[in-house]
Amino acid sequence: MKKTILIAIFLSLLFGTGVLAQETELPDPGLTPDSPFYFLETIAEGIGTFFTFGDLKKAERYALLAAERLAEVQAVVEKGKPELAEKTLERYRMQLNNSIARAEKAMNKGKDFEEVMEVVSRVGQATSKHLEVLAEVYEKVPEQAKPAIENAMKASVKGHEKAVEALKASNHLGEVPEEVPISTKIPQEVRERVQMRVQQELEIEKVLEGVDSSKSLRALCAEQGGTPEMCEEFPLEKFKSFKQIEDFCTERGGPSEICASLESICREYGVTTANECFLFLSISSIKAFTTAELKVVPASSLPEE
Repeated sequence: MKKTILIAIFLSLLFGTGVLAQETELPDPGLTPDSPFYFLETIAEGIGTFFTFGDLKKAERYALLAAERLAEVQAVVEKGKPELAEKTLERYRMQLNNSIARAEKAMNKGKDFEEVMEVVSRVGQATSKHLEVLAEVYEKVPEQAKPAIENAMKASVKGHEKAVEALKASNHLGEVPEEVPISTKIPQEVRERVQMRVQQELEIEKVLEGVDSSKSLRALCAEQGGTPEMCEEFPLEKFKSFKQIEDFCTERGGPSEICASLESICREYGVTTANECFLFLSISSIKAFTTAELKVVPASSLPEE
């Protein structure tokens, strides 16, 4: 009998996730992290996602799963179990990011454009509701859980901004608000910090946009406009640790305090892997160098004395 009940629960979880709803209200949380059967939901969702095909359908599914995570967070906090919210908030952040990434892939392929815009529009509308819920939850959790909520807010704001950018570019903005401010229930310094981190991450994405990380660092340097002398200094192998970047910096005469701070600079911008950190710093430097070079007035154009 128990086995039959478990199978029924598992099947309902596997096939119970429908298409992203038109409304922006959160779905019923169903099983929550405090349930002994919650692991079944995790397994079933993984299988269901595996058997969801196509970038557009994946975008829809991840968006719905993100909304379910937020409903679960709200439920466990209401039950007085905020300690269970942190991991669920991290899953919310990842699933919302996955939804946006899949929608972007679908847009880049240029297929089913109107359907893609419809999904992006729903995500843009839903994130405003998400921020309201996160603001309510923020007031009810202990201090140690607040950073996880900040990260979730950052994902919501970033998702909204990317959705708005895509919708405006294709004249599909419709009723999606261009700006969704974080609730004033959140302390001002937290709101400012979240907004700043979102802008930093969007800036990084612009810097790394179109960069083929499978190529050697020297090849990428040349592609980005680096001089032969500059690119010759780039290693052939990718960086596997931040310590390698620090050593690379000091070996080439960089001030030790600056070289030691490169990891913290990258992490402040949301870059958490060593090779991506080096790409971000080096491409930014190359662009700054070439831009400055263009502003130098050639000696031949100066008036003779």
